[in-house]
Amino acid sequence: MTGACGKGWPLALLLALLPVMAAAQGEAPPAPACPPASTAGNTAPVYPPAELWRLQGYTVNVILATDGCGGVRDARVERSSGIPSLDAVALHAARNWVIPASHHGHPLARLPFMFEPLPEAMPQAGQQRLRDPFFTERSSGRVPEVALDEAGQLPGYIADPYPIGFLRIPEAISVIAPLALIRRYQQQANFWLHDEEGLSLFQLDDTLLLRNRLVSDGRHRFVVTSVLCGDDLDACRQRLAQLRASRGPQQPLPAEPAPSAR
Repeated sequence: MTGACGKGWPLALLLALLPVMAAAQGEAPPAPACPPASTAGNTAPVYPPAELWRLQGYTVNVILATDGCGGVRDARVERSSGIPSLDAVALHAARNWVIPASHHGHPLARLPFMFEPLPEAMPQAGQQRLRDPFFTERSSGRVPEVALDEAGQLPGYIADPYPIGFLRIPEAISVIAPLALIRRYQQQANFWLHDEEGLSLFQLDDTLLLRNRLVSDGRHRFVVTSVLCGDDLDACRQRLAQLRASRGPQQPLPAEPAPSAR
């Protein structure tokens, strides 16, 4: 669930810092000796927990303006993820970096941050769970076509055309918890599940259970959400209204090609 330059830190940093060619200038006077500086404090940004429902990875390319001793004077987004919060945490992280001595002398550097929502590699759950009447529809991973807006985006909240698959929250947790990878963020528990129905993120708080599911309409990949309320229906309605209002638009990715027949 990190935003990184790749695995194998800090070697990945050395490989990811790609010099950006600057316009040729006249010969500069010799630079003063640089004070000791360490790259040990360089940290990759973390995928914001509030955006994990997106279930997809994104890349932010940041251009760093550096001084002669590896300090970052400024940073700007060269290629946006399309998600403002991801761009913001990438810029915040980049502005606090120190460039390795091997890259001193380049006034500009490009730093790609890759945001992956999954906490770690997730093998598909081997244990089967009970199948409800909509198991076949959900396991297909397909939903009816959804129209993009003029900006090529989709709403952040798209209702899943198929039910969540459970009748009550305790029943759902008792079934998915043994199969899922569980992470907690403040008052919310996240259950990552990869099974016969594909990749899902169940999110539980004190009012409701959400299921965010990665699907395709044949043209694009995006996320649909289903809801299971707790006993307090008024609190669930209020929480769901807050959720709808807080989610930014989705940046759909192209659908994966269907496997070729042999």
